[in-house]
Amino acid sequence: MMTNIARGVVACASSLIVLVSVSAPSFAQTPPKSLMDQLIGHWRLVSISIGDAQPYGANPQGSMFVDAGGHYSVIVVTAGAASSISYFGTYAVDDADASMTMHIEASSRAGAAGRDEKRLVTFSGDELIVANERSARGLGAVKLTWKRAN
Repeated sequence: MMTNIARGVVACASSLIVLVSVSAPSFAQTPPKSLMDQLIGHWRLVSISIGDAQPYGANPQGSMFVDAGGHYSVIVVTAGAASSISYFGTYAVDDADASMTMHIEASSRAGAAGRDEKRLVTFSGDELIVANERSARGLGAVKLTWKRAN
């Protein structure tokens, strides 16, 4: 037979165990996703800027697919003066400098096939910004903003 004091000690100890288990930090937290894991999926185009201009218009349409096997495809349909473009190929990521290098296997733009294009990658919520420091033709920094579609 338990005394009132023993019952009180058991109840207090039980409450303490529950409190510690609820408030204790989890040591099995999910590690942050790699850059590749974050890139994988289907992305819808939000905007494209080159320097201060929007040559694809204020509302270009497009899709980018990135798979876990290292393949990508991009389609951009213009709403401005620039020509629509599509290209596909393979990619590699560098987590250290938050970049991806896109090897272009084929493109609707003459002379693009066979080139490697390094892009800086930034995530903000469900948006992805893919940018370079300046365009190859000296037109200014290229920045594509994508929104996760899946």
